[in-house]
Amino acid sequence: MLEWDEAEFIGILEVTPEVIEDEGGGPFYVFNVSNNGVVLELTVFPFEEDIRFRLFRSGEHHPLLEYQIQGCKFARHHIDTSKNSYLSFVSKTGVEVTVTAKPDIQVLFALT
Repeated sequence: MLEWDEAEFIGILEVTPEVIEDEGGGPFYVFNVSNNGVVLELTVFPFEEDIRFRLFRSGEHHPLLEYQIQGCKFARHHIDTSKNSYLSFVSKTGVEVTVTAKPDIQVLFALT
């Protein structure tokens, strides 16, 4: 199961998630963040250990970017009073995805 803290996600993304009950794998959590014409949809599947990232332009229904980490064991977070707070996820294949929501939405990819 994914180790994560829902309260930290809410604090960094500044939105509460929609909790969706899934009969097969337990609940999953959808965070929708809108900022400067960009929408980030971050979905946490704690029982499957998956994280899905989707970026949209406001008002559009087709994502500009869609990426899913499978087998993510934990989510790291960093909270900074100067608004440089972020969430970080590492896949078992060594891809790290870092997400910020303020001052702008950013999704950064790196190989670890």
